[in-house]
Amino acid sequence: MADRRLYSFYRGLFTGDVLNFSKRSPFVKEIMFERVYPAKIILPMKMHSGVPAVPAVKVDDYVRVGQCVGVPAKGTFSVPVHSGISGRVTDISEIRLPNGILTPAVTIRNDMKRTRLDSVRPRSGFKLSAQESIGIIRDAGICGMGGEGIPTAAKLRRARTEVVKDFLVNCLQSEPYSTSDLVAITEYPDYVVLGSCACARVVGASKCIFLISENRKEQRKALSNSIEKIKADFKDLEFEIKLFRERFPQGYYRLVARALYGKNLAAGETIEKACKAVVFNCSTMLACWEALSDNIPMMSRIVSVTGDSSGGHNMLVPIGTPVSEILSNAQDIKNGSDMIVWGNCLTGIEINDPENTPIVKTTSVISVVRRAEVPRTPCIHCGLCSECCPMNLSPNTIFEMLNQGLRQKAAEEGARDCIACGSCSYVCPAGINLTTAIASFAGEGRIIEINSLLDNSSAEDKTSEEMKTSYVGEASLLEDYADGDEDRSVRSPDAITLPFEKDKEV
Repeated sequence: MADRRLYSFYRGLFTGDVLNFSKRSPFVKEIMFERVYPAKIILPMKMHSGVPAVPAVKVDDYVRVGQCVGVPAKGTFSVPVHSGISGRVTDISEIRLPNGILTPAVTIRNDMKRTRLDSVRPRSGFKLSAQESIGIIRDAGICGMGGEGIPTAAKLRRARTEVVKDFLVNCLQSEPYSTSDLVAITEYPDYVVLGSCACARVVGASKCIFLISENRKEQRKALSNSIEKIKADFKDLEFEIKLFRERFPQGYYRLVARALYGKNLAAGETIEKACKAVVFNCSTMLACWEALSDNIPMMSRIVSVTGDSSGGHNMLVPIGTPVSEILSNAQDIKNGSDMIVWGNCLTGIEINDPENTPIVKTTSVISVVRRAEVPRTPCIHCGLCSECCPMNLSPNTIFEMLNQGLRQKAAEEGARDCIACGSCSYVCPAGINLTTAIASFAGEGRIIEINSLLDNSSAEDKTSEEMKTSYVGEASLLEDYADGDEDRSVRSPDAITLPFEKDKEV
């Protein structure tokens, strides 16, 4: 089943045993993996590409597990937010996330009773149309868990519109220290595969292709076994496992397009249009199958908690869990004077207030790394940054142009193509922070169209009446999953069949 060819882009970082903590020392692993039940959660209304959701609860309201506490305002590009604990709402106020986003947030104090909504239970067997499936995924609040945070329902719709043929599942977790996606595959391979198959049918793809590192033998075996179990139920799909070389930042969609299809995507060009393929993170596919089969909204995720001088953990945590609670559960990770990084150690953001910094939907790892002061010197023109840049840029040249105010020249040199992977800063012997300057310039120059998948416009110009929504009270939004304009008495011509448990009607 696995393609024997090894795929990759050129350049990048080979982290080896120096940075790849997951190889150097085994992660702590209890039965399944560790679960965290925090004293409180802080739920930002914006954890995704788009505009913030609107709080749908009030202070002192009682919230149950799976309940929707934030809903998109009508006509906005957003996703709902759900609670992963039960308890009382203690605060609704604006917070600023480490990435600079200012957003309303709902704080809930945990009563430790884990009282669930009645609707959060396995769904009975029935047939779903593609639109109904997208509606479930939309109302479950699922967005890309690999880092971009694009609402999954919107991405599925775009893939259907572009008539993609290949459905690519990104299992290429190449970030130093992080193994959360790999644990998702190891512990829930059936859910990852079934979610991928269901979404592949939703978009009308003919191939379901899993992309994974050549060195991840345990995860490859888990995927292969799951595919063998379910492929008879998905005879319309062709399955493949494609092996990639181990390097960072393997998995970025533009690099995947180059490795698999030999295409260099221009700025603004999508892999859906250029390659007739769509890429989803494996943890996102796990969340999709939880919503489709078990009626579970996106309310928790697996997070790696690692340090470069101590042990490592993978924890299942409710979204909104403060970083301090996670670190207190990982007692072997010492964080006295070390940096606590919200994300991986190359591209993450250092945080100074772990008690009020929550895990969000796109947080895959909390890194605790030793603080190292690299002596800063002028550029020595060694060329290491150019050798490792996965986008084939010359970071030192672009950095100098930006320093001299030659912004147009920097753009002509390809600065807009920077993907902020951090490789150039990591290898620079002169200690120059190349990534921050170049990535900031690249981000300023990207044109984001209104209503595009990356629209980040504000809803501030809406009136309070327009911001009101009927989705309030004890609802998970999954009870009413069909699109509002769909006639439910008429079966959609694009109906698909999703196999649930073998003894249930299909």
